[in-house]
Amino acid sequence: MTDTDTGIDNSEKTELARYQREIVKDLQKMVDHYLRTIEWDVPDIDDEQHARGLVMQALKSALAEIEADQK
Repeated sequence: MTDTDTGIDNSEKTELARYQREIVKDLQKMVDHYLRTIEWDVPDIDDEQHARGLVMQALKSALAEIEADQK
């Protein structure tokens, strides 16, 4: 059966859900990695939430760039 809104069938949804969890874990590792890098490279950033926000913004920008390149 296919979801009429997304065009994705149930088996695809199941696989995507599994990969979604893996992707979230991988992205969390990337955030942590770049957070540590920023803390070393930019010692003036002592607010972890601010640094995390910078990393998240960079990841969002990178994803948008990748998405634009796919079109």
